[in-house]
Amino acid sequence: MPNLEERLLAKGVNADVAKACTKLFGSYEEAFPYIDPPVLPGDIKEFYSLKYQRYYYHSAASDSTSWELPPQLQLTEWLLDASISGQDVAVCRRLLSALLWAVQANAHKGEALWSALGLLGRLTANIVDCGNTVDKYRTVKKSNPKIRDALSVVHGGEAVLLAAGFVEQLQGGDTLVFPPPEATPDMRPLTTINAKLQQLTTRKGFTGTARDCDDTGSSTRSRHSGQPGFRYQSEIFECSCCSRPINDGSDRLVTRKHDTPRGEFRFMDGSLSPSHSRDHAFHTHHPKASQHNLHSNVSDTNPWGVLVAGGSAARARERLKQRTGL
Repeated sequence: MPNLEERLLAKGVNADVAKACTKLFGSYEEAFPYIDPPVLPGDIKEFYSLKYQRYYYHSAASDSTSWELPPQLQLTEWLLDASISGQDVAVCRRLLSALLWAVQANAHKGEALWSALGLLGRLTANIVDCGNTVDKYRTVKKSNPKIRDALSVVHGGEAVLLAAGFVEQLQGGDTLVFPPPEATPDMRPLTTINAKLQQLTTRKGFTGTARDCDDTGSSTRSRHSGQPGFRYQSEIFECSCCSRPINDGSDRLVTRKHDTPRGEFRFMDGSLSPSHSRDHAFHTHHPKASQHNLHSNVSDTNPWGVLVAGGSAARARERLKQRTGL
């Protein structure tokens, strides 16, 4: 019967991945979630939800999202950390697992979680930055009010520090210490944990490539931005009834046509966007300044922008006022 590595290679798994899985898992069934389906770079992307203040993951293949770091990305991070730090992949798995548990178990705490992790990041960064040469940075008093509050928020935070190389001075005591240089401690786990904490608290996520997602509903950014017919506009309002884009009067700059009816937009090929029903009021949607117009100044109290002689927004404003009667 073939061993695990041979079986993975027969399935077409990369040789380095197969070798790592042999170290980490005892059977093919245990390794299966981490290798199937295989993912290519960019297939699963990490985002930070501004509404929920936590990370989530989107799979392009299945068009699904998840709050939990997918197993395939976990394996990728273990291998990447092992390659960068020179540590064994099993050690990198243990480090990421400690941090992952601390984040996911406290994800509902929002900003309080990231503030607490920021403090843990400063504790580890102090030692990393000085090369473990400053005595005071090696001692962490759990009774210190700020540290006590941080550890009370992040259940599992102490386990993260222990995984990074801190040890309890006395069993069940109040003090965690990092070994001094003469004890020749391995600095690599501490460096890895510190790097991950910095990524998480700066919204770069576990992968270091996370992007913010404004799902609070406060953004006026439209999904039509950059599409044909709207390529010059950075902000486009939509009808609240049917979600169709609202013409902001700048079609002249795209199509050289001025006669687009109310609630419609003429695309560059001359075709019209689907029209709004006449009972869908247009006057409640004020246009924003176009990205190409540097002579406008739009605000909530002045949605049409400041009239500047020769400015394209000024001309668009006049056309809209004539067309809509506003």
